[in-house]
Amino acid sequence: MKPNQLLAFVAVVEQMSIRGAARALGISQPAVTKIVRELEREVGAPLVERSVKGVRLTEYGEAFAPRARLLLADMRRARDEIAQIRDGATGKVAVAVSTSFALTVLPAAFKEFHARLPAVAVHFSEAVLPWMLSRLRDGNLDFAVAHVVPGTLSEDFESTELYPVQLVVGARARHPLRHCGSLRLLHAAEWVLPGDGDLDRESVAPLFSPLGMAPPARVIQGQSVTVALGLVGHMDLVGLFVEPLVGLAFRNHGIKRLEIKEKLPALRVCVIQRKGDRLTPAARQFVECIQRASMAPDARHALP
Repeated sequence: MKPNQLLAFVAVVEQMSIRGAARALGISQPAVTKIVRELEREVGAPLVERSVKGVRLTEYGEAFAPRARLLLADMRRARDEIAQIRDGATGKVAVAVSTSFALTVLPAAFKEFHARLPAVAVHFSEAVLPWMLSRLRDGNLDFAVAHVVPGTLSEDFESTELYPVQLVVGARARHPLRHCGSLRLLHAAEWVLPGDGDLDRESVAPLFSPLGMAPPARVIQGQSVTVALGLVGHMDLVGLFVEPLVGLAFRNHGIKRLEIKEKLPALRVCVIQRKGDRLTPAARQFVECIQRASMAPDARHALP
C-alpha cells in the first residue's frame, strides 16, 4: 500500500469526483483512476463505483476511508518526528482548543513555545469536544485541549488533566426567566449548547438526572461557543457555559449568569490525544508549555 495510492483515494473521497481529485492532486483523470484501481487490487475489494452522477464509495470504501486518512496522518507525523530529531526545531503541530482555553491559558503557552521553537508551524482549530475527538481519531490533530466530563472519554483516547472548571448557566439580561434560581424552573426553557453529532439533549443529562428529570426537550446545537454566546445574548434562550466565559464574554454579549441553587458539575480541562499515539518532539514540548502556563495563578481567568 503506497502513499500515492492513499492520497489518490482520499482525494476521491473528499471530492467525490475523479475530475475533482485529479485537479486537487495536479495529475490526469486516467492517472487517478489507475492509482485507485491499483489500490483496490491490493486490498482485494472495490472501493469506488462510477455512475452518471459521479462516484460513490462502496461499503468497502466507506470502511476504508477513515483508515486511509489515519494512515496518511501517521505517515506525516512519522516524517515530522524524524525531521525534528534529525534537524532540530522544525516540523508541524496541529492542535484544537476550546474557546475559553484559547482566551486564557493558550496565549502564554504559545508565547513560550514559539520562543523556544520559532520554526515549528502550528495549526490551531477552535472547536467543541465531539469535533476534536473525530479529528483525533482520524489522525488530523496531534492533540486537543478541551473540557471533559470525568469518566466520559472513550477508550480510544487518553487524557492529562490540567485543572477543573465550573459550569454556569447564562441568559440574556432581560430574559423572562432571568430571576429563576432553580434548574427545575428552567427545564421547560429552550437551551442552546455547543456540540455536534447526536449528543444534543443527552449532553445536559448530567445536570437534570440528579433531580430525577429528563433533559430539556428543546435544545439547539452548534459547533461554536461564539455562536452560542451570540444567540443567548439576543434571544430568549438559556445557555450552558464554562465559568471563565463569565468574565471574558458575558458582558460583551449582554448575558447574565443565573444563580442556580443546584450544584452544577465541574468539568476537567484536559490535554487529549489518541490512545497509544506517540507525540512528536515538538508536540510534546507544546504540551509541556501548556502544563506550565496552566499552573500560573491568573492564567485561567483572563488574557495575560
